[in-house]
Parts: sequence; structure tokens; C-alpha cells
Amino acid sequence: MRQMLRAHWGITLVLLAFGALGVVYSVATPLFEAPDEQWHFAFVQHVATGRGLPVQTTGTPTHLARQEGSQPPLYYLLAAAATFWIDTSDYPDIVWDNPHYGFNVPGIVNDNKNLFIHTALEKFPWHGAPLALHLARLVSVLMGALAVLFTYLLSLEVFPDRKFFAASAGACAGFVPQFLFVSGAVSNDSTIAAMTALALWMIIRILIDRRLPLTDRRAWFVDVVALGITTGFAALAKVSGLGLVALGALMLLHANWKHPRALLRDWIVFGALVALIAGWWYARNLALYGEVTGTAMMNQIFHVRQAPLTFAQLLVQLREVWETFWIGFGWGNVRAHPAFYAAMEILVAASGVGLLLGFFHRRDRFHITIIKAIPFFVLAFWITVVFVELVSWMQSTQAPHGRLFFPTLPAIAPLAVFGLTQWFPRRAQPYAARAVALGLFGVAALAPFTTLTPAYTFPPTLAEKDLPATLRAVNIVYAEQMELLGYETSARRALPGEAITLTLYWRALKEMDEDYSLGVRVLDADQQIIGARDSYPGRGMLPTSLWRAGQIIRDAYWLPINADASAPGIAHIQVALYSRETKRDLPAHDPYGQAITPRIGAIKIASPVPVPAPRVQFPLDLVFDDHIALIGYDWQTGVSSQLTLYWKRLAPLADDYTVFVHVLDANGVLVAQHDQMPARGANPTSLWDENEIVADRYAFDQLKNKPGAFRLVVGLYRAESGERLPVRDGKGNVLGDAATLGSLGVTQ
Repeated sequence: MRQMLRAHWGITLVLLAFGALGVVYSVATPLFEAPDEQWHFAFVQHVATGRGLPVQTTGTPTHLARQEGSQPPLYYLLAAAATFWIDTSDYPDIVWDNPHYGFNVPGIVNDNKNLFIHTALEKFPWHGAPLALHLARLVSVLMGALAVLFTYLLSLEVFPDRKFFAASAGACAGFVPQFLFVSGAVSNDSTIAAMTALALWMIIRILIDRRLPLTDRRAWFVDVVALGITTGFAALAKVSGLGLVALGALMLLHANWKHPRALLRDWIVFGALVALIAGWWYARNLALYGEVTGTAMMNQIFHVRQAPLTFAQLLVQLREVWETFWIGFGWGNVRAHPAFYAAMEILVAASGVGLLLGFFHRRDRFHITIIKAIPFFVLAFWITVVFVELVSWMQSTQAPHGRLFFPTLPAIAPLAVFGLTQWFPRRAQPYAARAVALGLFGVAALAPFTTLTPAYTFPPTLAEKDLPATLRAVNIVYAEQMELLGYETSARRALPGEAITLTLYWRALKEMDEDYSLGVRVLDADQQIIGARDSYPGRGMLPTSLWRAGQIIRDAYWLPINADASAPGIAHIQVALYSRETKRDLPAHDPYGQAITPRIGAIKIASPVPVPAPRVQFPLDLVFDDHIALIGYDWQTGVSSQLTLYWKRLAPLADDYTVFVHVLDANGVLVAQHDQMPARGANPTSLWDENEIVADRYAFDQLKNKPGAFRLVVGLYRAESGERLPVRDGKGNVLGDAATLGSLGVTQ
């Protein structure tokens, strides 16, 4: 044993690393936060409790496995054997749905990624259904490790004298982060990957040893038996394994096409073994459902497309397949940074070109090269078969999932490693192959902590001293149960179609029995909703019934603005707490106990196209406190006198200033005035953009029937203190705390 480990030390290290990472992914993933895991587990439980295989119906279901009850049973039988002794009667009572689950929230935005609410029941030490689920996950990890091992052995058949190629291929298969994630979940995806790798290994052996029927019939018979057994297990792992049965039969034809009797004998042995291992399950489907695979019944239970995908839709969904093949944690909605997928595109492209380079470098021995490369063509053929199967499946149901392409991992990995190493001299190829494996290992080792865990982390409880200085305090109290202390926004402006991050700071005033939902609404000037988010507090992780009295949390949300929002304009953010059962908002009160509509602040909806500069009737050059310029004004007189001031921001503004306009007669007596925030409060100064010109209009009905000459005095002040901003002219002369615009006439 020690000698074997020493001879294969590379794959030994890979398997140890894979096992450790598989356990990390398994523990890091909250219960049922993997694709269809609650239904896969229900299948396992159904078998483990002695009820046999689930029988599918389109009426009232007799089990909880839903469409997964149509799956071939190999993984479920193994997992049931590992968990049958555990009392799992607490399932499905431990399943708590998140009604605000945000599958369509972009991948790197971590709120409402959780399909379920998670409680202390999931903490170690595990009991009941959580214990059984974690053991079933370990069975999946074991199957993933077998996939890595069999990929190594398959690669050794292709590269018998280059163990570093084979070990790196095993690593590249095993360290795909999404494969580790799925291998750490209750799922049959790692099992089909393992059985595919095993079957491909046998198929490549048949291909390479095709002369054995003439030289060593006993060894050849063993190969045929092994091929029948392995492809049978592949067909019992997942329906896609049937393609390996067809591929195995083709390889026997290739080896025996000149010997019909031997071919017939091998086909009989091969087919009998496949039928013995997997045929009973397909015969059961035929008897129960009238078709051998059971997929028609699966589609009826889950979802059948009303029309096939268009080519454009297919391309979009294939992009989903690509991303979730690498990292699409959770239910496919927890994604890596886009740069990661771009890097994978570069590596895959480099690998493909490298394969062509390998043939080019051996062009002087083209015939021999093609003969030796036949295993490559077989692996490429298998990748093509699975791709066609996947596209066909996507045409009938919603299935843009990269994990459905995992049966190709044992074929992709050796081709990818070989292609990437062809860019380097032969002496450097071992180092290049190991560097690729180490790089992928590094990504896989970091991903649970940088991508997976943050999506499901409970918000930490804060103390009063932890509240940031940048907090905009609002202190809104909802039904004497919750207090919104304040908020922050990632930006004070957004274009239509963009999004901002809204961070809320909550405090529970008492313990609550009901789970209230948070409703964030962005309202434009016409009170139309142009952005909305609904969630349980705590980014969807912390329903209010789980809060402790006095608990304070920081709660960040992705807040999109509708692409058709009118711009430019000011929109107000409204935050409500409501009961999903009664559909009613909790009453909100300000710090003084006054009932209010809970609007907490405003953002600017910027125009996607530049706003043309206005034509100013009377240009000016006045600067207020070095931050704001008054560049001119318009004055219209008649039935109603109208003043338009044109302001321009010179530097960032943190405060909202109030404008005062005083109208003085010839004797200096105040005859009219206005005090308001710019644009009648619709465009506060803190939201002004750099170099933005703000038209600020005032009507003076008081001057009606008062013809004469008047002076206009304009200034800015802080409403809370009354402090005016100093003014200077364009030459730097200080004018005081107000500016006189000049003598203006009013006519009847």
C-alpha cells in the first residue's frame, strides 16, 4: 500500500485535498441551499424508511421527492444505506421557506440568496434529519472523490508515462468549485460524474487494447465484463449514462468489426450485464409510465416548455450553463465576480488552441499522431454527445444548469491539461500542468469563504457605538415593535436601469411573534413606483420572530431603478414594515410620536443624455461659500411675475441649503419673499451633480397690480441654524451674506 501511494503520490495529494474541501463545502452550505436538495433528500428518506422507490403521479403526490422521484436510484440507494438508522421524522417540518427568495437578484449581490430560513437546528451537533442530510452529503463527497480518482486512471491510459498529466487532470476535474459544491450536497451529480469517469476509463482501455481479442482472450473478456458493469452503473446513476452504454457498444464494434462472431458474443455479454445492473429500473419505468426513462413524467411534474427556445434565448441560457458550470452556488444565484468567468474563458480558449498546437508540432508524423490521438477524439465525441443531450433537455424544460454538464468533466480535464501544456517546452510541461492544478485549487479553497458563506451569513448584532458616523438618522418607530435608526446609500444618484445599495439600521424594541416583511419603494415626483424590494430583515435571513429585544443589525439591500423611470428628477425612498397575512403596513411614527409616511430620504434619477445648457437672460458670476455659483437669472413680468435662478455646483455638497428671495420696493421695504429648497424642494443641494445647472423657479403673485421698480435680494442658508452662506463676486470681492440682483420692473 505504501509503495502504491508513493508511486501515485500526486493523485494521493489531490484526493486528500478534494476530500478536505468537499467536507468544507458540505458544512458551509446551509441545509437545502443546493439545487433540488430538499427533493433529493426526500428520495433518500423515502428509501431509507423502507417505502421503496417513489412512484410518480400527476395527481396528489404520495411522497416529497417531487420530480426527483424520476431519477435513477444508484445514489439514493447508497445514501439510504448510510442513513437508514436515523430518525428523520422531523423532515419536512424543519424546512422554512423564504417568501422573498431572490433568484433573479444578480449573482454578486448577496441578499435573499436563501431559499429557506435557517435556525439553530442546523448547528452542530446534528440530530435527526440534519444529521442524515450531512451523512448523505458525505456519500456525495465520496462519489466526487471517486470521480477524481477515475479521471486520473482514465488519463493514465492516455498518458501512461506522464503521471503529472494524469494527476493534474484529476485535480482539474475535482477542483472546479461548482463540482466541489455539488459534491458537498445531497445530489446525484457527483455520482454520475464518478460513473462516467469509470465507464470512460473502461472504454479507453477497450480502445487502446483492441488487439487483445487476438492475443489474450481472457484479459479481453475481463475488459468486456468491466465495461458492461461500469456502463450499467452509469445508466443507474442518471439517464445521461445511457449515452455511455451506446458509446461502449460502439467501442466493441470498433474493436471487433472484422470478427462478427466475437462482436456478437461481446455485445451479448455487455448487454446482459447492463440489463442486470440497470435494466430493471428502465423496465419499471416502462411498466409504470409507458416510457423507459421516466423523463416525460418528470417534465409533467416540474415544467414543460410551451414552445422551444429561440436561438437568442438559447444563447442566453448557454451563458447561464457556462457560469454555473464554474461557480453558481446556492440555487445557481450565488455567482463569482465576472472577472473569474472571463479568466476561465481565457484558459479554455488557450487550451483549445493548445490542442491544435499539439497537432501542429507533430505535423511531420501526422498519421501516427492521429492514431495516437484517437482517445482524444473519443473524449471529444463524448463531450459533444452530452452537449447535444443538454441542449435537447433545455428545449423541453427550464434547465440552464452547469452541473448537468458534469458528466463531461472526466473527458474535459485531460484534454484541457494537455492543451494548456502545449504552450510550453516539454521540460516545462510538468510545472505548467501542476501550476494549473494549484491555481484551480486556490480558487476552490477560497470560494467557500469569499463567495458561498457570505451569501448566507446572518448580519452581526451591533452596539450603539458601532453605528457609523455617516448614518443618516431617521428614528422611525413601527407599531412600537421596530425602530429604523437610520440609513446609508451607496450613491445619491442613479441612471434609469441602474441600482444602488440601501443600508438600513434596525433595532428591535421588543420580541415579536409575527414575521414582518420589509417593503422598500422608490417613488418619483408623480408618486409612481420606479424601484422596489421586498424582504425579511437581515438580507432575508432574519425574520422578526427570531429577533431579541434591543438587537441592532445592519441590513443592506440591492435596490434597482426601473429602466423606464423618468429622468432627470428626484425620487424618494419609502421604507415600510408590513404583515404578509393582512397586507397592511405597520403604523410609523417620527421621534416625536407623530404619525408619518415613512419616507427616509431621496436620490436623484439622472438623465442618461446630457441636459442642454439653458439660455440665461441676465448672466451673473456670484459664488456662495466656494461651493455654489449663481450664474444668472430670468425675470418675466405680466399677470404674474416669475423669477428663475440658475444655480451650479462647484464642489461636493453634504448639506441641503434653503434659498431665500426677498423683493424690496424703492424704499427698501420688503413686499414679497420666498424661502424654499431649490426647485420647490424637488432638487436639494446635496443631490446636485458636478457642474449641474439647476433651474429654480419662483412666482410672485404679490406683485400683481403693483407696478414699479423692485430689487431682488438672494441668498442661501442652513435651515437648522439660520446661518447664511457668504457671497463674493467673480473678482473675489466679498458681498456679505446676500446678493442684490438689481432693479427690476413690474408692469401691469
